[in-house]
Amino acid sequence: MPDALSQEECDYLESKSEQAFNVHPIDGFHFGEDPSKRSSSISWVYDDLAMNLVEQIGNTANVDAGWMFHLIRPEAIQYTLYEKGDEYAWHTDGHQDQYAARHLVEKSIDPMPLNKTTNPLLAGLVRKVSLTVNLSHQEDYENGTLELHFHNQTHVFDQCPRGSAIAFPSFVNHRVAPVTNGIRKTAVMWLNGPPLR
Repeated sequence: MPDALSQEECDYLESKSEQAFNVHPIDGFHFGEDPSKRSSSISWVYDDLAMNLVEQIGNTANVDAGWMFHLIRPEAIQYTLYEKGDEYAWHTDGHQDQYAARHLVEKSIDPMPLNKTTNPLLAGLVRKVSLTVNLSHQEDYENGTLELHFHNQTHVFDQCPRGSAIAFPSFVNHRVAPVTNGIRKTAVMWLNGPPLR
């Protein structure tokens, strides 16, 4: 979706994301068994307007793509900075069967399995739609492309203007290739629902 957000909406989303990042930046982490898959910096954005902007894109994609997943709740926006040398190796964001449904735990586990959560609002749910919004201008970074692999084909998204969004089912294997120059800024959201039946 090349024009998912206007430049004004991007400015607002980036402003709220930078505020969160300045308060509580953390190293990007991988939900699953291998924490070495990822190098980046992240923060979590809970601003209602920002979350609504991004969630609407995911809900629209869910209908327009014909997936029609039963979606109940988004996760907070994950603001991600990929600097030179940062990447996220091949992975999936989640599976959608009953075994993937999250179980509530009291404390975060390191590494955190995809089927565990400390958030009671996500208990029993699975990630169904993954969404990435590009907050950088294309000239701000080199490489760092989002790549999806399904049906024995790799799809490389190398023309992603600021405000563009890519949505895909969360079970699709994907990666962020290494950034070779500059900084790539994204807003990521996962939309959750009950396991498939």
